[in-house]
Amino acid sequence: MKLNNTFILVNSGGLAQSSDWAEAHARIVRAITEMVWPPGNEKLRIPRIVTIKAKESYINRRGQTVVARKPIRLRNGVKPLRTLFRTIMQSHGWSCEYALSMAPYFEKTRLARTKLDILHYPSSKLALGLKETVGDFDFWDRTNAGFRTIIEWETGNISSSHRSLNKMCLALMGGVADAAVLIVPSWYLYPHLTDRIGNVRELEPYFYFWSQAGKLVKRGLLAVVEVEHDELFKSTDERDFLTLGAEGNSLKLRRR
Repeated sequence: MKLNNTFILVNSGGLAQSSDWAEAHARIVRAITEMVWPPGNEKLRIPRIVTIKAKESYINRRGQTVVARKPIRLRNGVKPLRTLFRTIMQSHGWSCEYALSMAPYFEKTRLARTKLDILHYPSSKLALGLKETVGDFDFWDRTNAGFRTIIEWETGNISSSHRSLNKMCLALMGGVADAAVLIVPSWYLYPHLTDRIGNVRELEPYFYFWSQAGKLVKRGLLAVVEVEHDELFKSTDERDFLTLGAEGNSLKLRRR
């Protein structure tokens, strides 16, 4: 797999120019470029999306040649790519499914009585007892020098991408990470994967929002990394395609 672009949305404290970030980014690039498909190949090579028309034949996952009763679309799933990236990251010493507590940040914000207070309308009373957990982060690492990096690899829809960036912004605001990175497919990879998967092109208009949100970060870096396949090829053999997942839009495709 290849890395197309790294977009720096937040660069508080000049971290983008630091050697710590350069090292973290180099490790991310190395893991991405180590991703190959199928296993044993030298590149990440996947079949392009293809529509099988009614009465046309294709090969199913059992290796049987079947005739489509209605139009179907063969495309790649995203979970095998995340699993592959996870395997590589673990081999490089990264922690997976890492929980970071935001409780101290939320408590500090409440005690500061800042303009960030959440109120009930129309009573203007403070809204207390709000949920204050944001879920685990896909990957986490802390270097010997103490530089902390969190990474999210996108396997959900575009809403999932927004949620990931939002919770990474919170992590930076709370000072529990130094760098936060979201990895998403390029616009050219996106069509060949599960329908509506999060992708860089649909996130770009909101880059301005997260950049402005970064003004609340005293020290931290927020980045979006755009990845893409090395090669595409045409196939009507379902066994060539990355396995679809069993949830969301992947499940809808499997039922067709």
